[in-house]
This record gives sequence, structure tokens and C-alpha cells, in this order.
Amino acid sequence: MSDPIYVAFATQKGGVGKSTLTALVSSYLYYKERIEVVAVDCDSTQHSLNVYRQHDLMVTEENPYLKRAMHRFYLNFQKDAYEILLTSPAEAVSVADEYVRNNPSTQVVFFDITGTINDLSIIDLLAQMDYLFVPITTETGEMASSIAFASNVYNLMVATGTTNIQELHLVWNKIDSREKPNLCEIIDKYIAKLGLDSLDTVLVKSNKFEKDGRETGKGGLFRSTMLPPDNRMLKGSNLPELVSEIRKIINV
Repeated sequence: MSDPIYVAFATQKGGVGKSTLTALVSSYLYYKERIEVVAVDCDSTQHSLNVYRQHDLMVTEENPYLKRAMHRFYLNFQKDAYEILLTSPAEAVSVADEYVRNNPSTQVVFFDITGTINDLSIIDLLAQMDYLFVPITTETGEMASSIAFASNVYNLMVATGTTNIQELHLVWNKIDSREKPNLCEIIDKYIAKLGLDSLDTVLVKSNKFEKDGRETGKGGLFRSTMLPPDNRMLKGSNLPELVSEIRKIINV
């Protein structure tokens, strides 16, 4: 069994989508493509992935429709939900390593990291990732923050060859169309001069990314840590295409 791949969605600004991306990609790979994953929630200020998991448990228990859907799914899936490990940035890798030793079939470990180059524990954690994906949106402040973060990590960690990081890519998120708009193309040309690039696939701006279930109703789930995205909502989201592109990069 080969060593698992350590992957992080990281940025220094909240609201760009790193936790949502971590949950969506982890769930798609695990529940739809049966890739063995574990998620490490090391954003100790809020533990967003754990908030998602607790919400999933609550709505699937309270909502009869979702409770039946979960029962049907796990009857066929025949495995438990993937683990979400709660820790601090300083302990994240040791916690992940211990999990992998006890679960040698693990293929990918996803880390949900709040990013800042002013925190040594986060710098050390980032340096031990194999691949980094930095969410970026077209909102001016978020865009500038993501580019600055990615540029700093690239110059201090990737370009020097002194860390484990093999590749770093930005990921356009909350985009109005399925294809990259002109603004994204212009920014892509700018970041190329900084040694950076973005993935070909963009994630669209849609309220379906907020569909994580309610206590009543028969609406399907899109973002869930315990079920795959509802097939009816996948069309037009670009999530399958994004996961496919990420799989090619990290080679799983």
C-alpha cells in the first residue's frame, strides 16, 4: 500500500469556500468514487467540518425523508461515514499519521486549514502537504487575499523545494458561469507572471452549495459529510469535473 496523499484547501480569508470545498470533494471521492479518505479539521477557531457533521447528524435524524435516504444509502454502501479528525494546526500531521497507521487503506488525507504566514504552526503544517489548493473568488478583497497567500506560499515553500509541496493551484469558486469569465482569464494571465496557475474547472455560484438539509421537507442534499451530493443537483455545478481534475493532479 502506497503512502496516502496529504491535500489541503487553504486560504487566509474566511468565506472563500475552503471548508465547503473540503467537504464536497471529500464526500464525492468517498461516497461516489470509493476513494478511502479522512478529513482533518485543524481550523481550531471554528472547526467548520465538525459543524457540518453535527448538522448532518441532526437533520438526518429529525427529517424522516433524509433518514430514509441515509438508511437506503448505507445499506448499499456498507461502510461507515469517513472520519473527521478534530485537532490544532500544531498537532494535525501527527494526528493524521496516527490515523493512517491504524487505517493503512487510507488514500487521501484532506486538511481544512486556515492560512497565515504569521503562524509558525500553520507554516509547518502547510510545508508537510503534498498538494495545496487555494480557493479564489472574483470579489476584490477575497481575490487579493487568495493571490497574496498563494504567492507567499509558492515563493517561500514551493519554489525553494525545501518542503513536501509538489504542486499548488488556485481554484476559482462562486463563478457566475460554467466557463471562466473574462475577468478570471485576465487574472490567470496576471498570476502566471507570479509563477501561479488556476485549475481549468470553476465552481459555479449557486445556492445549491448551501443545500445541507433541513428538519422537514424532501429536498436533497448537496453539501453533506455523510451522503454524496444529490445527483439531481450535480448538473451544472462543475463538481464532478473539478473532482476529476483534482484526481489527475494528485494521481488517485
